[in-house]
Amino acid sequence: MITADEAVSSLATWFSGGGLPAMGAIAFDIGIGDAELTVKIDQNDVTFSTHEPGSEFRFAVGAADWQRFVQEPPPRGYTTAQAMRAALGWECVTGDRARWAEYAPVVDRIFEALRQARSPRPARHVDPPSPGTGLSPIEGRYLTVVIGGESQRIYVESSGSGERTIVCLHTAGADSRQFRYLLEDEELTGRFRFVAFDMPWHGRSDPPPDWQERTYRLTTDRYAATVLAVVDALGLESPILMGCSMGGAIALYMACVQGERFTAALALEGGLGNPGRFVPETNHLEVDHSHFLTSWVGGLIAPSSPKATRAQTLWGYAQSGPGVYQGDTYFYSDDLPRVAPTLARATCPLWVFSGEYDYSATTEMSRAAAQRLGGTLVEMPGSGHFPMSEDPAAFRRYLVPVLDELEATAAA
Repeated sequence: MITADEAVSSLATWFSGGGLPAMGAIAFDIGIGDAELTVKIDQNDVTFSTHEPGSEFRFAVGAADWQRFVQEPPPRGYTTAQAMRAALGWECVTGDRARWAEYAPVVDRIFEALRQARSPRPARHVDPPSPGTGLSPIEGRYLTVVIGGESQRIYVESSGSGERTIVCLHTAGADSRQFRYLLEDEELTGRFRFVAFDMPWHGRSDPPPDWQERTYRLTTDRYAATVLAVVDALGLESPILMGCSMGGAIALYMACVQGERFTAALALEGGLGNPGRFVPETNHLEVDHSHFLTSWVGGLIAPSSPKATRAQTLWGYAQSGPGVYQGDTYFYSDDLPRVAPTLARATCPLWVFSGEYDYSATTEMSRAAAQRLGGTLVEMPGSGHFPMSEDPAAFRRYLVPVLDELEATAAA
């Protein structure tokens, strides 16, 4: 077990403020078992000492939780401080919660520094090869459709020459760049055509002209209408629908209510909702959402995922528009759970993929959804919440057998 003096010594060696913004002034406490540590920040000057009074918040975990955090590999919910917050609940944060959210990336960094001083993390999976010079095979265009009486200008990417099309739906607060590695996979794009688009308000798609006067809230009906509008406008007949996270959740819904429109539905990290993902800190005037969101979702990434693709995945969250992630989690945390009890079994073949480290749509939640809706569960040991972007090589090993099965069925 770590002591307060060991923590101070370790942090003096390991902690670096690089990559963080101007940090203002604050004092907060870190509790690990019986050890108490006070962190004082004055602009970019960070000091660590044993417990002192006057802290604005405290982030604390027990001795048993610390041992789970430093073991290799850590279990689900123990990959980062933010992951432990999800695993342990809000009781590990006391004091001013908004101030905690402001400094959550710093808390993450402190815990990682303490972990590395205790037991350096093994090497991650190898980064994908860097792309060669020249143009990518991905082509991007804008598509204008009408959804709910409103004109929407949507950015669409596509790649591949296969007869069957796979429509890809990104995660909450992100965009179609998450599917880059699939759209640049020569073997798969020789067999399938991939289409990925940015939802309205996301990435390179436009928000409404009055976005500053609106509170964005994605509903199940609006999400389903958007998917169908894009499919119809592109003239896609019986595509395969593949979505991740909120995209996986709507894939489950579409498999049940619009299954006849699709050859199959592949729900990556797909569950039927999780109320705990909608929190005020993801859209709060006192909190820089670009920093907080990278911390909020960072613990969902598997510890073995390559460093470069992990960074790319988080960069997408750092670029999210204000309130967009929170509006997406309204769908996943509030609206879909009300709709889910009405769903009958899927009317097209359904696969539900589940990464071991996902605590937003856990394997238990994915298994329950697959069993209830008549789908097949594909467990992915060692994977996280963003399989196609955080570790594309590992994800490919689970995806290709399902695509092979679909092709064999179509041929038969």
